[in-house]
Amino acid sequence: MKNSFLLIAFIFGLLSCKSTLIIQDIHMQNIPNYENISTIDSTIVQLVAPYKQNLETDMQEIIAISTVELVKGKPESLLTNYLADLLLEEGSRYAYKHPLQPLPDLAYLNYGGLRTQLPKGEITVGKIFELMPFENEMVLIQLTGADLYEFAVRLISNGGDCVSGIKLGIQDNKIGTFEIDGNPLNHTALYWVVTNNYVAEGGDGMTMLLNRKKYIQTGIKLRDCFIDHMRNEYQTGRTISPKLDGRIYYE
Repeated sequence: MKNSFLLIAFIFGLLSCKSTLIIQDIHMQNIPNYENISTIDSTIVQLVAPYKQNLETDMQEIIAISTVELVKGKPESLLTNYLADLLLEEGSRYAYKHPLQPLPDLAYLNYGGLRTQLPKGEITVGKIFELMPFENEMVLIQLTGADLYEFAVRLISNGGDCVSGIKLGIQDNKIGTFEIDGNPLNHTALYWVVTNNYVAEGGDGMTMLLNRKKYIQTGIKLRDCFIDHMRNEYQTGRTISPKLDGRIYYE
């Protein structure tokens, strides 16, 4: 036991004599490691090159000519009007071929999903990929007039949006006039809306769209739909020249 106490005392003695270390200086140095980075495999480069070249060629294809620059804005804009009208037309084209004949009364695209503007002059496939980088699908949903009223309330809270087929008057941040295809909204009637699957699932706060009575998946990528439409118009010699028409306005 005595030896144990002596050992403990000896250890404490060593700890009490331990020197305090004080930092006097700090030296920093960059240590390059680029020599450890592997060189590019030329075999892989050669393998990928043809695909890369084909992709670049596809992206550079001219599919439209616009007479004006298309920039998004609220409550309406040349870009949002053009895209919503295009979607309404393509949704109608699809509906004529569908057994249910779900002819859309209006079209809607979420404003935040439009990621760039379209230039005046030539528009390429690559520009549409910039505009719509997401893999969203065109869908058709059937809603009651009451749900569309809530939809319009949301449009007003957004300060406007990308929509076609309606006339919406904003009065003191509330709904003033609300017409669909030139007729006042009927709260008990059923309407078809063509949009994308993201908002159809309640995205961007459009939770009222989850109250849909019917839901049709077209299997058509929205971006592909736009590219094909624009390409067809271009090949027939038509140009893009949208107008502001007061579809959403302040009363």
